[in-house]
Amino acid sequence: MLDYYEKFMNSYPGVPKIAQVWPTQLAHDDVSTLYHADDHFLEFLKRNQENLDNSFFFFLADHGPRSGGIEKERLGRYENRNPFLVVSLPKHLRKTAVQKRLQEKSLQLMTHFDLHATFMDILHFQSESNFTEISYRSMLPHSKGSSLLRKWKGPRNCNSLPIPWDYCLCQYKKENVKNKMLMKKLGTFIAEKLNEFLEKEGFASKCIKQQYDETLDAQKMQLGENTLYSMFVKLKPSEGKFSAEVLKTPSGLKLVSHFTRWGWYGKQGDCVLDPPRPLCHCRT
Repeated sequence: MLDYYEKFMNSYPGVPKIAQVWPTQLAHDDVSTLYHADDHFLEFLKRNQENLDNSFFFFLADHGPRSGGIEKERLGRYENRNPFLVVSLPKHLRKTAVQKRLQEKSLQLMTHFDLHATFMDILHFQSESNFTEISYRSMLPHSKGSSLLRKWKGPRNCNSLPIPWDYCLCQYKKENVKNKMLMKKLGTFIAEKLNEFLEKEGFASKCIKQQYDETLDAQKMQLGENTLYSMFVKLKPSEGKFSAEVLKTPSGLKLVSHFTRWGWYGKQGDCVLDPPRPLCHCRT
């Protein structure tokens, strides 16, 4: 894959080009296998330094690890929401105001929407000023995010940005849930909602109904008169580990997130296609 990428970069000399290369199997199921590619990436970067010095180079993941045991710890599940990202600017833009703006973002809350906005900024707007314009600019209707190459404005948190609660990295104060009856009630609710989702998507005849087995972790946070529960449960018969966010309001329980499945699930869901495949435990 890297060889093909390299051939593409060296083709059509003098013609601006864009490429997306997305290796998916290297460390998807086990982060300990990532080191096998270290030398390949190092040699690729060294061989193509001249091209990369004249490019915007984004080296990233779409999400962090979900299996290999890391999901057992809260910090591991947190890291799943905090994917790797390295950005290299063209050499002539390094040590400029643009790089300063980029470096400022390294410790700020960022979303994939902001990456998309940065791509739009590079393609459509920054060339007008030869990449000297660093003031805030709304990217609408091109993108919901804010460019990494410009100043940001307003608060940057999970309330102000388009981030679902289950993907929120903000460290809000939470308490452990200790009431076992409550944990069972919330876990049963999650299993019911998962089954409802699969039925609504037309997979009820292919997927076995899941039932609550046990709670692996549970935290809560007060939001006025409502309580938000961050649940990590195991369901049966799949033995699958799932996380979801449940909001308790005066009118009842409400699922306020997607379902995330953690760990390996093999071929359990092969009777359906993605995206619901991780959620399904096939009848055959």
